[in-house]
Amino acid sequence: MPRPVIRRLIDAVPTAVLPMVAGVGLSALVAPQPDAAMALLRGLVVTLLLTLPSLAVGTALGTLAGSWAALAPRSAGGLVGRLLAGAGPLLPGFLLAAVAALAVRAGASAAPLGWTALSIPAACQAARLARPAMGRALGPGPEGGAVRMARGLGLDERTVLRHHALPQAVAPVMGGLRAAVLAAMVGAVALESLLDLPGAGALMVDAARAGSAAGAVPVLVALGGLTALLNALGLGVRDWIDPANHSSTPYEGA
Repeated sequence: MPRPVIRRLIDAVPTAVLPMVAGVGLSALVAPQPDAAMALLRGLVVTLLLTLPSLAVGTALGTLAGSWAALAPRSAGGLVGRLLAGAGPLLPGFLLAAVAALAVRAGASAAPLGWTALSIPAACQAARLARPAMGRALGPGPEGGAVRMARGLGLDERTVLRHHALPQAVAPVMGGLRAAVLAAMVGAVALESLLDLPGAGALMVDAARAGSAAGAVPVLVALGGLTALLNALGLGVRDWIDPANHSSTPYEGA
């Protein structure tokens, strides 16, 4: 694992791991069910397996589509990038969760639909941030200096785009991942409740419906820690990719 990612995860221990441990401990002490702590642990694993792949795939595809929209806006890939960038505010996670629930009741498989429903908002967020960042990297401003220098050295276009322009488009996407993580967590809670998935979000909703604060509060605390952990992972990847961390020239694209 790259060193910046490891450093970010180590720094996130107090704000991520401790709330999860506290939530599990509170469940063992105050929750009405005797196996509440183990159920919360299993639920956190389910929620992580639901959100992390969706964020990774959605962010990767959205970044590529948004970057392509800046490179070739009239191509098929560019149109997809423009569509994702513009559709973000129209596709909240809870609405996609409701659509996925209807599809599951019609006979579709729950897990693939859940991952798809959570990955779409992440893709929209990534495309919205990557498109202008790629435009700046290829433009005449100071942020395009690395690309112009690489071209002046005789590097081919594919190498220039992959090693100089694309990192400048990815860095702001990872820096803005906090909004995508929050949207994924809200969507995961809705999905788990609507699709009867045994995640931490479903545990919290069930406890809230039963009027049990002792059952809902520990889960909420643990989910806050899981959200902080995902945020730290995204910032670690940003630090690893950001060209400013590999050059003495300040970079202001993030």
